[in-house]
Amino acid sequence: MREPLKAELRSTVAFVACGGILIVAGGFVAAVNSAAPFTHGSWLAAYLVLVGGAAQIALAGGRAAIVSGSGCSRGRLMLWNFGSLAVPAGVLADSPGWVTAGSVALLYALALFAHAGLRPARARRVRTVAYLVLVVSLAASVVVGSALADAAPGSWL
Repeated sequence: MREPLKAELRSTVAFVACGGILIVAGGFVAAVNSAAPFTHGSWLAAYLVLVGGAAQIALAGGRAAIVSGSGCSRGRLMLWNFGSLAVPAGVLADSPGWVTAGSVALLYALALFAHAGLRPARARRVRTVAYLVLVVSLAASVVVGSALADAAPGSWL
């Protein structure tokens, strides 16, 4: 296997592993919340599963389907996971600053993911369009979510 493909496979595995951990964490939060409900418990469980886990796995899988090579993998991985943890920390602590920091990290990670989708092979156009629609949809969701938390960048709207 060529080195760029090995690096891409390692990157994808890292994203799937981190996403899987956050999905399990979301399930744990849901179990705790059902036994002893707490403020934002259901939201936190859904956020960890959907944003932290499922979206991360979808982004990594989509990127792997359209790109060969591994540019900025660690940066994307760190930014996505920092944002996936900072936003709920900010919501739970009622700290718009943490929500903003997490939202900015998520948006920057999405910009890096989008950059990867801008130079696909011609044979992969349909997959590339679907991948970019996913990235743009997630970016819009970050902005809407931060607006609901009354934090930037959503509060700028």
